[in-house]
Amino acid sequence: MKSSSFNIFWSFTSLLPGDLNDCLDPTNATDLTCVGGSAAAASVIRHCIEEEEGPAFHFPKLDRDSRFVAMHPEGWGVNRHVLHDYFGWEFFNAPPSLLTDENRLGSVNLLTPNFRPTITNVALSPSSMWYQFLEHIHVDEQTGAAFIYIQGESQPLTTPAVKSMVSALDYVAYVNANNGCFAKNSGGIFSADRIVNGTSPCLIPIVYYLDEPLREEMLDSIRVHPNPPLVLAQGFGEMDPEIVNNQTLVVAIDISGGLLSHLRVDVDLEKWAVKNFTFNEIDFEELPSKYKDDQYFRDMEYLRILADEALANDPVVGRSGFMPLTRTVIDTDWRMCMGGECPIGNLFTDALRWAADSDFAVVSSGGLRGEGWEAGDVRVSDIWSALPFMNDICIGVMSGVSVFSLLNYSTAVATFESTYTPMGDRLLQMSGLRITYNTQLPGSGHGRLISIDIWDKEKNEFLPLERLKLYRFATENWMCDSFDPFPSFFKDSLRIEGEVRGAVDDSRSVQEVVRAYLSYLSDRGISYDTSLRGSHINNTRSLEPMSFIQTPESCREDHFWEEKILTCMPCPGVKYVEFSDDFISFLVTPHSKDLSGRNVLSNHELFNVTLAARLIPEWLMLKDTASNLIKGYTLLQPGDSIAVDFDIDPTGLSKGSTRSIVSFGVILDGDFPGCLTDLDIKFDTVVEVRAEENFNRLGAIRMVGFTFMALAMALSVFFFFWTHRNKKHHIVQMSQPKFLELICVGTFMMASCIIPLSIDDGIASMRGCDIACMSAPWLLLMGFGITLSALFAKIWRVNTVVSNAMAFRRVVILEREAMKPIAVVFALNFTLLLCWTLVDPIRWQREYINGDPTNSYGFCKSEGKASISFLVLLIMLNGAALVQACVQSYYARNMDDEYAESRWIGIACLSWLQVMVVGIPVILLTSHLPVAKYFTACAIVFLVCMSMLLLLFVPKIKAMSKPLEAQTSGFQHRLSQVRRPNSTPIYNTEITEAGESIQLR
Repeated sequence: MKSSSFNIFWSFTSLLPGDLNDCLDPTNATDLTCVGGSAAAASVIRHCIEEEEGPAFHFPKLDRDSRFVAMHPEGWGVNRHVLHDYFGWEFFNAPPSLLTDENRLGSVNLLTPNFRPTITNVALSPSSMWYQFLEHIHVDEQTGAAFIYIQGESQPLTTPAVKSMVSALDYVAYVNANNGCFAKNSGGIFSADRIVNGTSPCLIPIVYYLDEPLREEMLDSIRVHPNPPLVLAQGFGEMDPEIVNNQTLVVAIDISGGLLSHLRVDVDLEKWAVKNFTFNEIDFEELPSKYKDDQYFRDMEYLRILADEALANDPVVGRSGFMPLTRTVIDTDWRMCMGGECPIGNLFTDALRWAADSDFAVVSSGGLRGEGWEAGDVRVSDIWSALPFMNDICIGVMSGVSVFSLLNYSTAVATFESTYTPMGDRLLQMSGLRITYNTQLPGSGHGRLISIDIWDKEKNEFLPLERLKLYRFATENWMCDSFDPFPSFFKDSLRIEGEVRGAVDDSRSVQEVVRAYLSYLSDRGISYDTSLRGSHINNTRSLEPMSFIQTPESCREDHFWEEKILTCMPCPGVKYVEFSDDFISFLVTPHSKDLSGRNVLSNHELFNVTLAARLIPEWLMLKDTASNLIKGYTLLQPGDSIAVDFDIDPTGLSKGSTRSIVSFGVILDGDFPGCLTDLDIKFDTVVEVRAEENFNRLGAIRMVGFTFMALAMALSVFFFFWTHRNKKHHIVQMSQPKFLELICVGTFMMASCIIPLSIDDGIASMRGCDIACMSAPWLLLMGFGITLSALFAKIWRVNTVVSNAMAFRRVVILEREAMKPIAVVFALNFTLLLCWTLVDPIRWQREYINGDPTNSYGFCKSEGKASISFLVLLIMLNGAALVQACVQSYYARNMDDEYAESRWIGIACLSWLQVMVVGIPVILLTSHLPVAKYFTACAIVFLVCMSMLLLLFVPKIKAMSKPLEAQTSGFQHRLSQVRRPNSTPIYNTEITEAGESIQLR
């Protein structure tokens, strides 16, 4: 056979003519709702065959989104009943997303080896239930056409479109070669079980593709291919059919659903070329009457039966509150959603945002309608009544600038009226957004938009829209592709870096998304809340509209225009190109060995910078990698760092401080029009050459302090043992030996405080110095308290005995009673010192003298103010003990020295006062002179101890050295002074270790 003729039909109509409630009487030829549908396409194809125009090959589209399919008990499976079982068509076209929906809307009812989906450029896993039913190439038995269907590369599971087409053409040529046809080459990647082989010995390749951006690449491929397709059909655009390369016919197919495309081809099999062709499109709304024959009406009646089955199957998909009437076309022409926020708009946008996991979702107010429903169950028919159009979800990413542009246009042109107006459908219903506008402002100029808030998923609150932040959006394909001018907002105008053009996901219709959303809520026991939530706020008092739009002309002098983000950006500087240290100092002493340094230079900017040394002092020498900065330029990328290592050469530097700047030039790498790009960064270096540091430590003066301590401690020990040895001597007994021994213990402790006073950081660690700082007041004040309280108790005991004797009363005062004042003073001193130590102890510190780092001194100091309070309390306590001792001494001034030694105690107190008055100011004045301060403190301690010991014990030793008669004569003389007039003694006094008693005669 030298030539062959055949017909190809493309139809993208739904199964039914119109909606479920259309064409209720399919036998009525004048019913305008009975338009289109599969019955009309089948009638045209049948007449073509009956009129002997040649075999016909039909390429039907799977109906997935109509209300009929959504409500029919078979779901998607109703397509098989109509297209294959009833009309006898063998395959169908569908997007690859069909193959990802294995458990959706009765998809399992489509699985049959006699009615297969054909998609050439998909890679499907063998584990998929669709694997054994999928065709990569469909061969029509009547025409011998090998149909190659190339889907868009943006679809799931797809392989590269052009490469897949070429491979499919190679495989068809391979089959033809094996069948003895005139194919010139062989090869390919498709296996035989992916092609339903027909009876024709030679296959005629027909290619249909959808990806418009690949048009030129497709045409280039078939021009050079040795076995090009006979027909290349494109599912986009408009064009007159043309023959390319004298072999391939290129046609554009309308996929809107309102037309049936018919291509009749005469093929020259010797030349493998199109000999003749006719191409026409039949409008279903103007279907010629010859096609409306008896079979056509029987087909329509069959479809009506299926439609009634769908109407009878109206399942509950969830629950909601009361949904009000949204739209009417009677009298008032009511349009709730065109006036502002509406509950049905909230439902649809909430569902879209949930399904897409987006930041916000919007839909047009024009398509939403319906009479609403009562609170309670929501059915599939309710959803389709609210939006009767087969729309799919569209998802993308836009910046805050683009969100503003979209909403600013919407609020600027919308009329905000609840009755129909031509621009009322431009108002957007929204979820995840809250807008404020002023309808009294003019729509032109800056617009009416006052503010935009967007829901933050992490913080669970509305936050102001950020200009350059990226937000994921969801809408419907009507907004993304068709409803002018919104496609520009969702696709063409998205030019900022990171924005993603809206892409339609035809695997999910909007109605299915709402159905799934309500089911999701129902499964969790939630009824959808239909109350208004304030997404549209009209604030007529605010007169200042938002302004997110910037232009190159609006940039200030210190800014440049960044095209990628359509924003005026501040001119980059070197604020974040920085050294780790702004200031580096070196101290050069005779003992200095390591004079090397490092300063890390880091680039924390978002662009590359080039570095070079500008100003380096002669005494600073760069080394290692940093030396390259002197030889040339070094590139530093964002986030990178370079270590600037250097050595200091102090040879030529004189004594004192030398300061200099180390400077590096930074050249910004990038295009910043109008900005200064050659800048400097620097750091300061100071080198101080000086003699050895003077720490002003104590040194040899410690020996003086230790000498004072040794003398005082030795004398304390001596008098302690002297007292113990002579405690039965009546002079020692009269002076109460236990208290004399306590006085010796107290002076010993006071003298021992010279040890911690002698410790500094020259002989001890910082920890040791801290311990010494706190030990000194412990030893001094505890010893002072013991000494004075013992002195007080000793004199008080004698005064009490004598005063009672003068009143002719007998008293007994035991030693344990006299010890109570000592215990009280000891306990108070101990408690205050312990609290001081725990709360705010004094610690060792070192400070420079007059800011000179070569001259410093160490001292003890507390970090807080509590130490002052504790010190004041301790001074008051021990001062009170001193005053009480002086008072008791004054009361005993007329007694014999064997009892109270008041005269010597008075001299001791006077000497202490002189020492304090002179010594304490000296200590304060010499606080920065450790040696003078140390000597003064040691001298004060020494003098206090020595005056107490010598003035208290020397008179007793001297008295004991007198003959016994001299010792008793004075005592008897004083006793005679308290006899009665007849010279009879009135008392006898006896002082023993157990106590004192007074006996009356």
